[in-house]
Amino acid sequence: MDNGLALNDFIQTIFGTGRVMVDEIVMRKLIGLVSLETLVILVALGGFAAFLFKRFSKSRKQAVVTTDALAKQTEKLRLQLDEMVRKTNDRNNYINSIFSSIEDGFMLVDTDNQVVLYNPRAMELLGLDSTVFFSDQSATILSSEPVATILHMCGSVLQKGSASQLDLRTDSGRILDVRVSLLTDKYRGTRDLGVIAIVKDITEWRRLENLKKDFVANVSHEFRTPLTLISGFMEMFEMQESISPSDRKRAYEIIHIETERLKRLVSELLNLSAIENSLPKLAEGKIDVRSCIADAVSSLGNLAEAKEQHLATRVRLSELTLRGNENWFYLMVKNLVENAIKYTPPHGSITIEAFEEMQKLIISVADTGIGIPAEELDKIFDRFYRVEKARGSGSGGSGLGLALVKDIVSIFHGEVRVESEVGSGSIFTVQLPL
Repeated sequence: MDNGLALNDFIQTIFGTGRVMVDEIVMRKLIGLVSLETLVILVALGGFAAFLFKRFSKSRKQAVVTTDALAKQTEKLRLQLDEMVRKTNDRNNYINSIFSSIEDGFMLVDTDNQVVLYNPRAMELLGLDSTVFFSDQSATILSSEPVATILHMCGSVLQKGSASQLDLRTDSGRILDVRVSLLTDKYRGTRDLGVIAIVKDITEWRRLENLKKDFVANVSHEFRTPLTLISGFMEMFEMQESISPSDRKRAYEIIHIETERLKRLVSELLNLSAIENSLPKLAEGKIDVRSCIADAVSSLGNLAEAKEQHLATRVRLSELTLRGNENWFYLMVKNLVENAIKYTPPHGSITIEAFEEMQKLIISVADTGIGIPAEELDKIFDRFYRVEKARGSGSGGSGLGLALVKDIVSIFHGEVRVESEVGSGSIFTVQLPL
């Protein structure tokens, strides 16, 4: 009893109260089996094992906590990275959309004169596909004359440091305006970035420029011819006092005809300007279609009679009225008929028809004139355009008549079309909604 109590007190002194609880009865049995020293060692080992177990359990819990925190941080970083990738992809998509929607083509060329970036429009204008720029260097590229020309320009700009411009005509007939300049960073002052080539399709612009030049030449001729005649007769009146009455009468007739010609030309120019400025919309009302067509045809009777042409009018309409500007409707019909008279040889015939069909007013003007080549049918309504064959026919005109017809038909929300055969004549048909 005394030994057991003494041993228990000893153990509690070494390991602390509550760490190792030794039952008194067990203690007595152990003392009977082993020596006191052996028992002390066994108790000490048990206490150390308990200590290690407790420390291991605590470290394991800390490790679990640390692993959970690391997993949460990793997931957070992954989500941030996904967001960055998404934003980068969105930004790239925006940039690609901008590059793809630009109407002009562009090519970026590095300092080694190699194409590093281009947009789809450049490929379209140059008639190439993307593989041309990723072939075994320049064998394929140089086989394309437009690209070879542009790369030669780029090389020259890289050497000289000054911009360059060139009009380039492709095999498809396109006219391209190519401008090459150094690619620089104006904020950082960096120059060695390569060059950028901008490719613009100017085919339509050049065509319109040529039409305008032709128009100016035609209008100048139209003004100059009557003015020359009028001026010549006036000088004759001043220099020759004795002019026979018949010669004087003939001179007055020519002066009157040429004056009317000038008035007609000025009127066409003013009408064109008025349509461009939407002035027809200011005065709309009910149009008496039958009466208006009759007046337009009647006003051209003398012109047709002078060429001994036959004018026939077939208006199959009741008391039909049309909503719009009567002056513009009259001018549309007059220009169609006058165009037919101009391009129909003497003794030819012109037939004007008007009727209602499927809630539309149909007006057709058929002639037995010189006809229009098929390749020019889509151009005859362009402003300032004149059929090539008619330029030397003496038919005159500024090339504005049919352009005015097209614009007026557009005001009435209708459509105009033409059927023609060279040497047989033409049929112009206008459809206006009722």
